[in-house]
Amino acid sequence: MLHIVNPLHSKRLWPSLLATLGILMAGTSRVEAQGRVIPNTPPKPRVPAYDPGQPVERKVLKNGVRLLVQEQRTSERVGGVVALRMGTLYETEEESGLGQVLMRALIAGTNGKSPAQLELDLTAADNAKLASGAGPDLGQISISTSRERSSKAVEILTDVVLHPSFPDTAFEAAKALYLGKATDELESPLAASYALFLRTMYRGSAFERPAYGRVHSIADSRRSDIVALHRKLFVGGNLTVVFVGNFDGKKLMAQLEKAFEPVPVGPAPERVGGDAVVATADTVVQESRPIMASAVTFGFPAPGYDDPDYPAFMVVDSYLRSGDRSPITYWLPERRIATGVGVLYPPYPKRSSMAVYYGAPAATVQAARDTVASVMKRLKTDPLDEGDWHVQIRRVQNSYFDDQSNPLARARNLSRFETQGLGLDFSQRFETRLLQLKPEDVRAAAERWFTHSVEAMLVPAQSGSRP
Repeated sequence: MLHIVNPLHSKRLWPSLLATLGILMAGTSRVEAQGRVIPNTPPKPRVPAYDPGQPVERKVLKNGVRLLVQEQRTSERVGGVVALRMGTLYETEEESGLGQVLMRALIAGTNGKSPAQLELDLTAADNAKLASGAGPDLGQISISTSRERSSKAVEILTDVVLHPSFPDTAFEAAKALYLGKATDELESPLAASYALFLRTMYRGSAFERPAYGRVHSIADSRRSDIVALHRKLFVGGNLTVVFVGNFDGKKLMAQLEKAFEPVPVGPAPERVGGDAVVATADTVVQESRPIMASAVTFGFPAPGYDDPDYPAFMVVDSYLRSGDRSPITYWLPERRIATGVGVLYPPYPKRSSMAVYYGAPAATVQAARDTVASVMKRLKTDPLDEGDWHVQIRRVQNSYFDDQSNPLARARNLSRFETQGLGLDFSQRFETRLLQLKPEDVRAAAERWFTHSVEAMLVPAQSGSRP
């Protein structure tokens, strides 16, 4: 998993609700569809998969910009990333969601190149790919090209990052896109139940706001607001630049030093809001909507990516979302108790949350609720059995490191680790801890974090109360 994907920014997570019926069978950790027993296979020895590659050369310019270069001579590609602190954690109520609009419009053109000219430059650079995006506390702009065009990739990325023109058409298109996403989080039942969950789980912190921002702040934004936000965020103390690939490291570092020397001096943004108010009891919040079935999000606190318990919870996350073994994401739809079932474990620092979302009609909503609560609470008392344990450990390790030979994926991770202060050896430390885990360690971690639950429900207006 050398690239990090925010689940809220991937493809649509909220399918429409369907009427469903059925009964969930208990004790199914080793049983698949149609009652077929899956025999446990002997576990393979656990060996490290992480490859640190060549040493990373790191320099800090006088203006504060951090430059990292890693040669990868076995690859034919080059990946470059500029990362910065931004997103929900650093946005005020009035700025909520503007970072998303900024990053979308940023790569549309520069002061010296129209959108059409920029596209021609990318095509000429061996069809270089330019992309941008923002998560809850990090933004990244990336470029990928062939080894022969690494110098040109530096020129293009620098121009886009430092001299964006924010064409009116690009700004309006980005604004419309994220206004639609923010609206969907209010109107789509499952998305709205998760937004209600966030408001309750993260009360008092910036993360109580929806991932895509507030409708009113995006709707009221102007192009001048985006220009001002770019001026505020794209300063020396807030930029990390990483290039990985088949090139001469010393020459590329010299080019980066010259290219990013003009960046104005300035500090990284300060976090907005305080820490979330920790619940002292299980909490249920409910709203009525004109919908056909209930939409529910049920979850607990969970460790952030910078917590020692993070590797253990990646195992929990893998188990709960497994499409072939999970008693939640597999069996609830299989037994027609719930639909649209999924798991969300957002990449937040310090304190995150692990939540299950689903839709269910009146006939099965209580069975779905009891099943989800029982499975998650059982993780606190019962270690995973031998079959599930070896499968999930292998899946976490394989998924985390399956793309590590990709220069762009490695550049994204190095830029993330540097920007978030995790240390460039974060992947190695993660894997070391993961391979040291035992089932009891994961159970103990769940007991530490699964203290008080939050259940957010949207119910059909005619029902009026929780079943």
